[in-house]
Amino acid sequence: MSPLSRPQPDTRLWSSGTAQPGAWADQAPVPGATSPTAPALAVFQHRLHLAWRAEDSTDSMWFTDTVDGAGSPWNLPYVGTSDRPALSALFVAGTETLYLAWKGQQHDQSIYWSTSADGHKWEDQQILGGAETSRGPSLIVFRDVLQAFWRGGEHLITSNQNLYSAVHGDTGWSAPIGLPGMASAESPALAVLGDTLYLAHRGTKAMLDDDKWIRLWSTTNGVSWTSRANPADAYSDLAPALAAHDGRLHLAWKSASGPEIWYSAFDGDHTWQPPTRAAAFETACSPALCSFRPSVGENELHLAWRGSTL
Repeated sequence: MSPLSRPQPDTRLWSSGTAQPGAWADQAPVPGATSPTAPALAVFQHRLHLAWRAEDSTDSMWFTDTVDGAGSPWNLPYVGTSDRPALSALFVAGTETLYLAWKGQQHDQSIYWSTSADGHKWEDQQILGGAETSRGPSLIVFRDVLQAFWRGGEHLITSNQNLYSAVHGDTGWSAPIGLPGMASAESPALAVLGDTLYLAHRGTKAMLDDDKWIRLWSTTNGVSWTSRANPADAYSDLAPALAAHDGRLHLAWKSASGPEIWYSAFDGDHTWQPPTRAAAFETACSPALCSFRPSVGENELHLAWRGSTL
């Protein structure tokens, strides 16, 4: 195959929504959004916010927000990341704050974070002390407390694939703690359903053992974790996406053997529905999931992803 005829990467960001999970609407490009990595989704001030890494040498971050899919992007300059960022909104004492976390640029494995009162203007970046990661971190609010999760760092001859977490309080971030029994080659995915926090991750990667099976864990106190029923036939070479929507837990992942996006839902107890393709959607990166209520009486599950090839 000549260089001219080879498929080219589709770095556009795409989205789809559904009021009936599994029956996805036609994919639509996110206006003005391209990225070499996966995006992040969060609901803040009744709008759906999307964040992504720039497709240029700045490695800066871009954002858009929308109610109807027609938002315009804006840039956060002077900070950069080599992976996808993370978003989460915290509502406390009548005030809602949007949190952003990201891995540093290139070989910088520190985790940085910032806050915004409006989603546009961000405070100066700060570092999450004691944290090191080779992938993008994850953020979640559980019991009105912000938590960060990440996998360990990588060095010349070592790869720390253990998973860690830290809690943000009035005095800043707690010291990182390891999550016993949990390890992954990629970032973990988090969602809260009822009074339970769920975590999903793919397995570890070694020279002769690439464990791509997706596992599910849960906690009701944020300290002790329980292994849960794993989704059937769910394998991915990248991080999965997790969201709570309409009383169920929803999982999306890129296939371990191709660009297809797969989807399943969990009843919160023992039963996963059989995996199905998310329409004809394809990606080269991890997808993102988020439950969003665009108007009174409507509640949609939104999926966002970076394209695969053209």
